[in-house]
Amino acid sequence: MIRNFLETKKQIQPAHDGEGVTELYEIWGKSDFLSNCDFIDRQVIPPNSTVGYHTHGNNEEMYIILEGTGTMTIANQQIKIKKGDMIKNPPYGEHGLVNDSAFNIDLLIIQLSLE
Repeated sequence: MIRNFLETKKQIQPAHDGEGVTELYEIWGKSDFLSNCDFIDRQVIPPNSTVGYHTHGNNEEMYIILEGTGTMTIANQQIKIKKGDMIKNPPYGEHGLVNDSAFNIDLLIIQLSLE
């Protein structure tokens, strides 16, 4: 099966536990996989918007930065991120993302359940 993530329907949503709004593109959902993949989404975070600091459950999540720069907070540590970075959030991990730049952050998000 082939899907083009650039052609997926855009949804405007309030930022996840954060500030501002984001664009969400749901590319693949749980029903598309036989494995424990929950979803693969694309998210665009405009300047001054955030993914609020939050805690995950029994899953792993990967952020793949396609474009832009910002500041990730992982386990209360702030780290500058840029295009090409891949950030892995462990089970029960905490993280957030702030777009403190003048340009959009464009990222792919992959979440896998451990059960």
